[in-house]
Amino acid sequence: MTNAIELLRNVDFFSHLSDEQLAELAAQTREINFRKNAILMTEGEDGESMYVINSGSVKVYVSDDEGRELVLYQQGRGAVIGEIALLDDNPRSASVSTLEPSTALMIGKQAFLDCLRNSPEMGINIIQSLTQRLRDATEGSRSLALDNVYRRLADKLAELAVTNGTSTPSLPKKFSYQELGNMIGASREMVGKVMAELVKGEYIEVIDGKIHLLRKLPKNW
Repeated sequence: MTNAIELLRNVDFFSHLSDEQLAELAAQTREINFRKNAILMTEGEDGESMYVINSGSVKVYVSDDEGRELVLYQQGRGAVIGEIALLDDNPRSASVSTLEPSTALMIGKQAFLDCLRNSPEMGINIIQSLTQRLRDATEGSRSLALDNVYRRLADKLAELAVTNGTSTPSLPKKFSYQELGNMIGASREMVGKVMAELVKGEYIEVIDGKIHLLRKLPKNW
């Protein structure tokens, strides 16, 4: 119970709630353990609950009838997943699955809506969050429409890279070419070709499957 309250307190949606409101909401949550590659929700299904990620990470994606995926984004601890379908009573707009063993707090639709009705500030936080997602989606659409595969891949590598106290940025974990391709709307083969050129040009190196950025990637290739 205490862990659930602290997790919710650190989520923007719920940070303004009083201790009493947080305790009431936390009492209506249920912690669920998920294995790697578990499906939390599927595009097109009805939404009766939302999740707050407690540990691990998930990917949010859309797919077509042939199984091709476009990963919209990846998120970790503190991420709020699935609230849109609770707000507009429409089917899920995307699918979500775990990238590693993960835990999440599940919040039912009625508990979420009751909390929203009792806290106008929460409505403002939700509007701000959805507005940022809309801006991100607009930028993503612009990139898919106007940028070539190299530019999209370079931007994604820069976005994912972290320093971890070192002078050489690197991706936080191993990413396959298929995973990177799914994130930028490109084939595994195209990603592989671009990566090979970047390695050849000594812009990146791959050590034990992990990508390291040796210097700033050029704007165009």
